[in-house]
Amino acid sequence: MKTPFFAASLLSALLLAACAAPQAPTAEVDATTDARPAPAPADQGITVSAAWSRAMPPGARVGGGFMTIRNRGDRDDRLVSLSSPAADSVDVHEMREVDGMMQMRPLTDGLVIPAGGEVVLEPGGYHLMFMQPVQPFVEGDAIDVTLVFEHAGERQVAFEVLGLGATAPEAGEGAATEHAGH
Repeated sequence: MKTPFFAASLLSALLLAACAAPQAPTAEVDATTDARPAPAPADQGITVSAAWSRAMPPGARVGGGFMTIRNRGDRDDRLVSLSSPAADSVDVHEMREVDGMMQMRPLTDGLVIPAGGEVVLEPGGYHLMFMQPVQPFVEGDAIDVTLVFEHAGERQVAFEVLGLGATAPEAGEGAATEHAGH
């Protein structure tokens, strides 16, 4: 009679343990080194906010994307690639004045996000170029983009599509950020 009760109690305890919140991993310490815990990786400091794009007219072959990338880590990171199901390719471009003329060029070596700093991608400066969009972006939609950083790895971001002539989000708009749980 005690065996079924014991088995049921053991099974209940195992099920509760399996459903419990996961514990943070513990750092391994080499007995020959300092016993202090290792610092958190610097790449945990990358955050993306205010991600937005503009609506596009029918037949448009490119679109722009804008956001703020913050690096709260203790080492520089680099945005090395991007992709989106909404376009054939996504690149980072820079607008700058050369000999009195504004020129746009792709950043083939990626975009450095300095440690403890931020980079704002905005009209007239650094920005994303969505090349050959699958269909024109429509105001009110969200464009999913995967950003890949040299140290921080992948970040999934939803870009809010604003109106055709938008120059920046109004208060409360463009607040799309990284997808939770990705």
